[in-house]
Amino acid sequence: MHMRFSDLAIDDPEISMLRRVHVYACSSRELEPESEEGAKIGRMLFHLYQQGVRSEIALMRMLTTGDATPEMIND
Repeated sequence: MHMRFSDLAIDDPEISMLRRVHVYACSSRELEPESEEGAKIGRMLFHLYQQGVRSEIALMRMLTTGDATPEMIND
């Protein structure tokens, strides 16, 4: 089953945050967000969000460096 951000009970500020993280992660790799590679980053972001990562900083770090400290995840 495919999930979309709209399937989750998230509000506009959270959607805006996820968009910012996606654009940041794509730009850090010099990718267009709408490209195939950009879509892969979006899927990784969505997966992290579903797993409970809600911190914008933690999401950005996880998508660009692959790591985050537990304190960041719980921000």
